[in-house]
Amino acid sequence: MELKEKTSVNLTNGGHATVIKELGRGGQGIVYLVDVAGKRMALKWYLHPQQLPQKFYKNLEDNIAKGAPSEAFLWPEYLTKKEKGSFGYVMRLRPQGYYEFGHFLLARKQFGSFEAILNAAMKICDGFRLLHLHGLSYQDLNDGNFFIDPKTGDVLICDNDNVMPDGQRSGIMGKARYMAPEVVAGHAPDKYSDRFSLSVILFMLFYGNHPLEGSRVLACPCMTEEYEKKFYGSEAQFIFDPKGENRPVRGVHNNVIRRWPALPSILRDTFSAQFSQELLTTPEKRLIENQWRKVIQSLRDALVICPSCMQETFLEGDSLKCMNCGKAITPAGYLDFGGRKVALTVGSNVYINSGNDPDIAVIRVADDRYPIQLKNITNDTWVVETPSGKIKQIAPQSTMPVKPGLKVTACGVKILVY
Repeated sequence: MELKEKTSVNLTNGGHATVIKELGRGGQGIVYLVDVAGKRMALKWYLHPQQLPQKFYKNLEDNIAKGAPSEAFLWPEYLTKKEKGSFGYVMRLRPQGYYEFGHFLLARKQFGSFEAILNAAMKICDGFRLLHLHGLSYQDLNDGNFFIDPKTGDVLICDNDNVMPDGQRSGIMGKARYMAPEVVAGHAPDKYSDRFSLSVILFMLFYGNHPLEGSRVLACPCMTEEYEKKFYGSEAQFIFDPKGENRPVRGVHNNVIRRWPALPSILRDTFSAQFSQELLTTPEKRLIENQWRKVIQSLRDALVICPSCMQETFLEGDSLKCMNCGKAITPAGYLDFGGRKVALTVGSNVYINSGNDPDIAVIRVADDRYPIQLKNITNDTWVVETPSGKIKQIAPQSTMPVKPGLKVTACGVKILVY
């Protein structure tokens, strides 16, 4: 049954949640704004509890006891008692400024920058890395599971009620477009099928179209269950499979047609491998989350601001031309650390580690002998050693010159400027 305003439901911890208003609804249930001990939270209330597996309630109870893998998850925090013909769970509210991933796919919302897209990708990968480290699998990963801040790329992962211990079935198989081929065929979801779903989400994040939906799917007269099992299961085929016949169609799949050649080759090569026939049928060979994080880190390292048009562009290999204005880019210098080479242009940010907060801002300081400088935007003090052996400290919000030969220790990492 649906809940009315001011209805109070009892929680298993002895408290209660009082309904303020409805926030939204979906196939499983309704989400309400509720008051819990003076704090505003969200209550997901199931409309058809009889359709849920027997162990569903106990699994929610277990997940609440374990706690969220990270702050990225809008995790169940309280469970209601079984009453009023159903039950539900309480989670924290989605903050203002976050929008469903589907809004970005439909161009209702747009990311403010490539940097924000990379931040979103990194946050999603890190969330599922931690989930799997906790011995859990998501099992129902799809585009409805993410709220994203278009300015920063911060991500909140929602609908976590289907999370189960890895290898166990929640009874919820997921959506065919996001399910791994082996799950479409009837196998139990696990961390390997999660990784297929993650690759689909990342592909859609970067390219704006589905990796398996090309001309073959477009020619389908009506997407029946039989066709779903074929296109997303037994005969799944990547739209850029060199031996395939499922190419993107101009006028329909414009996003991926435009972005595929424009974004760095490391991304094309990685997705081509992940959606190859070998990995479509060999789940254990799929990239783990840490490997995805390294790919995203490489993209971050290649992202700079063009000095001519002041737009974001990627520098790859010996190609130092802006993908927007076509002009040649001469970096002010480079950083070398951990086997990584990062070009420096004014306006660019540098991420030393895989977190989502930049550590270095490349800025211009007028009338200085070295006008291009590195600003310390961490909370730590850097230590700089000159070629002659002098030591200087760079406090947070302070700057240092882009001068060849300087050695910097920042965030526990030794960096060479050249």
